[in-house]
Amino acid sequence: MSDVQAKSESHANPAVQPLQRLMRWFGLLCVIAFFPFVMPVSWMNWCHQQLGLGSFPTDKPIAIYLARSTSALCGLYGTFALVLATDVVKYQRLILFHIFGLFTIGSIGTLLAYQCGMPTFWILTDWFGIMLICPWKYVYYRRMMGWEGMANNLE
Repeated sequence: MSDVQAKSESHANPAVQPLQRLMRWFGLLCVIAFFPFVMPVSWMNWCHQQLGLGSFPTDKPIAIYLARSTSALCGLYGTFALVLATDVVKYQRLILFHIFGLFTIGSIGTLLAYQCGMPTFWILTDWFGIMLICPWKYVYYRRMMGWEGMANNLE
């Protein structure tokens, strides 16, 4: 099947656009994390205090490094989601990996956030992002795959 034919058939699949929109929305939300990756440490401290977490340990290089690294990784997987959204049929296996990888790591991370005493709003934000958005992506993914399977059976 040619790329042009595959692209025209993917547009006929009603599950493609909702999955693309959700992947783009998720990606754009995560790309925002590139901002804290490069923000001044004094701003990190201000944000930390505004979140009710007390003073940020600005005298601890490991804390600054980990905050920046976490933000960079979040921005990177947001960019990854935006790339995957460009062609959800072509990247379907990577999208499945993306969904299950984030669900697994996010679930464990949410439990660890609870265990270490993170604020409730933080835990609920993680829970929402993982326990609702990942299954939602998976539902759209399964619909897309079901449609693709039906289209292949008709050939």
